[in-house]
Amino acid sequence: MSITVAGAKIALEGVIAKTEKSIEREVAYLKELADDQAALSHIEQQELDGEPLPASSPYGSYSEWKEQIEKEIKISQNSLDRIEIEKAELMAFNYFVETAPEE
Repeated sequence: MSITVAGAKIALEGVIAKTEKSIEREVAYLKELADDQAALSHIEQQELDGEPLPASSPYGSYSEWKEQIEKEIKISQNSLDRIEIEKAELMAFNYFVETAPEE
């Protein structure tokens, strides 16, 4: 069974809305990434300065703490990379919806 152009356009309406919602989270990911990068820099400086871990820290070492923040940075970066792909997909979806003939 094949789908018609009109059917594809209807199906894409939901995909377009979902993709737009996902792209709206870009600013939140950028803020999170900036916060994590600042935290990593601060922790690295504390370690270089020979400061002991804060007594309230749940981490056993600076290495463990940095490893966790680096994971969070990677997650944010992966999310931003995914959003770039979604932006391209959104352009393609919108182009198809706007220009495909519905014969």
